[in-house]
Amino acid sequence: MIRYLETEEKGRCLDLWREAFPEDSTEFCDYYFKEKMKDNRVLVREENGEIVSMIHRNPYRIYMRGNEAVCDYIVGVSTLVSERHKGYMRSLMLAMLRDMQEERMPFTFLMPARESLYRPYDFRYIYDQPRWVLKYNPHIHREPCDLKTLGADLAEWQTAWLKRQYEVFAIRDEAYLQRMEKELASENGTCTLLYDDDWFIGMQSEWGLKEREMRYLYTGEHYRSEAGQKPAIMARIVCMPEFVTNIHLSEDCPQDEVTVEIGINDLFVPQNQGAWLWHLTKYGSRMTQESRFIAKGKMEVLTISELTEWLFGYRTPAQVKKIPYGEFIEPFHGVFLDEVV
Repeated sequence: MIRYLETEEKGRCLDLWREAFPEDSTEFCDYYFKEKMKDNRVLVREENGEIVSMIHRNPYRIYMRGNEAVCDYIVGVSTLVSERHKGYMRSLMLAMLRDMQEERMPFTFLMPARESLYRPYDFRYIYDQPRWVLKYNPHIHREPCDLKTLGADLAEWQTAWLKRQYEVFAIRDEAYLQRMEKELASENGTCTLLYDDDWFIGMQSEWGLKEREMRYLYTGEHYRSEAGQKPAIMARIVCMPEFVTNIHLSEDCPQDEVTVEIGINDLFVPQNQGAWLWHLTKYGSRMTQESRFIAKGKMEVLTISELTEWLFGYRTPAQVKKIPYGEFIEPFHGVFLDEVV
């Protein structure tokens, strides 16, 4: 049976979590099950009353080019070792995508342990996480971070810092920072405020019970350098009409408004499948479905995974050049999703 656990039942999945993620410390597990379980949803498959497979849907308020949407960060994807290769996870993934589409969720995202597990469901990388290091500057000094008195101001600063550089990110508020503080504490983490003489320039944190590592560095380009980056977050568009409300024509488009016809192939969310009329302006767009069927040769056809890569600004499919005004359709510029759970 596939269902969502009631709040009082969520502790039942702790044994599966520990089996699937033995690298997680007891302290981190305690944090997760006390804090993240407060507002998430846990989709499980049960066999003979035992939880054999699960997916955790952790909600985040996501900023999308001036708009806000609640999108789920998928974590805890696991199946009992003794019950693997029976199709249980596939059944959960399909049920989850169906539910998200009914909820009109624009997209969902995750940090994959293995990319190959999620590509079959049309998840694709959309965010490469930079590894920033603080440049040497004799004028920089650190102060302890006191969220009790500065929480609201720091959340406002982080959101403004993100808006200057990115068009998709998790919205910061005081509750977000307070939860982050607990997450850091579970791995003996610290957060410090950075100052250039008396001028506030950013925030830095590190964590790790065994090996210390940077959790984040939020500061201006003048104070940081990039020591590399790696693919970190995969995503999937779930409700196409909801997602494209944030996509618009570029300012240099010779037309203020255009309508193009495209075909979308989506094997797992049938509501996305078919021929669509895409009405675009320089302020947004909307989609109207013409048919569930795509007439061969009549229009350019993209898979939902190709649309995900393109519209998040990660990779442009070759078909875009053949779409009328395709070069003027403006994908997101800048994605920043550095959440862990």
